[in-house]
Amino acid sequence: MPRKEQKIKVVSYVHVGDQLVCTDDLDPERKKQLATWIKCTYLNALFAGKAKFYPVEDGEKEKHLSGKPGAPDRPQA
Repeated sequence: MPRKEQKIKVVSYVHVGDQLVCTDDLDPERKKQLATWIKCTYLNALFAGKAKFYPVEDGEKEKHLSGKPGAPDRPQA
């Protein structure tokens, strides 16, 4: 006898200033910021003690990437 499938509805909220806002109601820019924060938090927990991840601000991507495959992102000391 197959099990009855139960549907679960999940709603998430984030603090915007001093109020809670449903994540479905966020504008695309805020959703992108939230996704970046979640991704950085996950990667920092996954690679704790080995690497540190930070969000890249607009316009900084060119500053951090050399454009050459295999080249280090920062100059070697």
